[in-house]
Amino acid sequence: MNDDSIRVAVGRIAGEMSPLGERPATCADRLVEDLGYDSLAMIELSQRLEEEFALTGADTSEALDVKTVADLLAFVERHR
Repeated sequence: MNDDSIRVAVGRIAGEMSPLGERPATCADRLVEDLGYDSLAMIELSQRLEEEFALTGADTSEALDVKTVADLLAFVERHR
């Protein structure tokens, strides 16, 4: 999977799992303010990303510090 396809997939997953209902998500979107994520939804999102991208060394508490879709992308890239 190349960088562009990872970026698209992370945005797709964040948008699909949005607690506000499925919607498009861009790197600029804020997870809480724009997409409606709370701490439980963030944990579920991090677990989905771990499964989707076979992430290693990912710490769930680190995922809770993620604020935007761009931060999510950086999280995925760090742990791939």
